[in-house]
Amino acid sequence: ENKKHEFKISPDQLQNVHRGLKQKIPAFLFEGHLDSVICDVNEPFTGELVIQKCSLPIKSVELQLVRVERCPYMEGEAREATEVQNIQIADGDVVPNLPIAIHMIFPRLFTCSTMSTKNFKLDFEVNLHVVFVDNHMVTENFPLKLYRSRKDKVTGIMSGMW
Repeated sequence: ENKKHEFKISPDQLQNVHRGLKQKIPAFLFEGHLDSVICDVNEPFTGELVIQKCSLPIKSVELQLVRVERCPYMEGEAREATEVQNIQIADGDVVPNLPIAIHMIFPRLFTCSTMSTKNFKLDFEVNLHVVFVDNHMVTENFPLKLYRSRKDKVTGIMSGMW
């Protein structure tokens, strides 16, 4: 199902914040959407981000693609996350209410379809990082389901591969 994934990021929603830093968090509101979180690796990953407000200047906005490998075992699950690529989509303080395009090409040699077997799982995630001038960062994580479509050479019809 290819539908837009809307998101809103504000200080109220933050998790994993050290107690001593809670009062130092700037006032901000980031909104946007991802065109889909179910993606064909042959097509770009797209969406839009709008910095509605931010009381502290922004240093950069980045997209990080992460490959996550999981192996279940008796006591739980071993999880290994590896950065595949990191791209900067905005540099310097961002103009409020100006849409920022999210556009990332999946690297051919380092991405594949999402996979799940009894003994192994391979997933991908995108992290949206907003880095402030004081080098503190807000990160929002978006799990993805990737697939590779194949175009039939005779008919030109696309077929999805999971």
